[in-house]
Amino acid sequence: MSIWATFFDLEDNPPGAYQGSHILPSEADVRVASDEAPSLAQVPSHITRDGRDDQPEDGQPWPWLRFSLGVEDQVLDRGQVEQLHAALGAWLERTGDQA
Repeated sequence: MSIWATFFDLEDNPPGAYQGSHILPSEADVRVASDEAPSLAQVPSHITRDGRDDQPEDGQPWPWLRFSLGVEDQVLDRGQVEQLHAALGAWLERTGDQA
C-alpha cells in the first residue's frame, strides 16, 4: 500500500507531446497519453514512520511532494517546491493571459 495520496493530475487535460527543441508548440499538437500526464502526491499527516496511521487526518501533510510524469517519479522537499513555485509563478506573470 502506498503512503502517497495524489491530489492533482492532468489526466483530463494532458499536456502536449514534446516534438523537439526546434518546433514551436501549438494547441493542435498531439497530447500525451493520460497515464503519462503529470501528477502530484503528498504524504498525509496520519502516516507515521513506524507504519501506523494513528495520527489526525486533518493535520499538515509531510514536507515532501512526489512529482510524477508517467512512470518517472521524483520526490521534492519543501525548499525545492518553493523554488519550483517561484519559477512557475514568474513564468505565469511574464506570459500574461495569452489564451
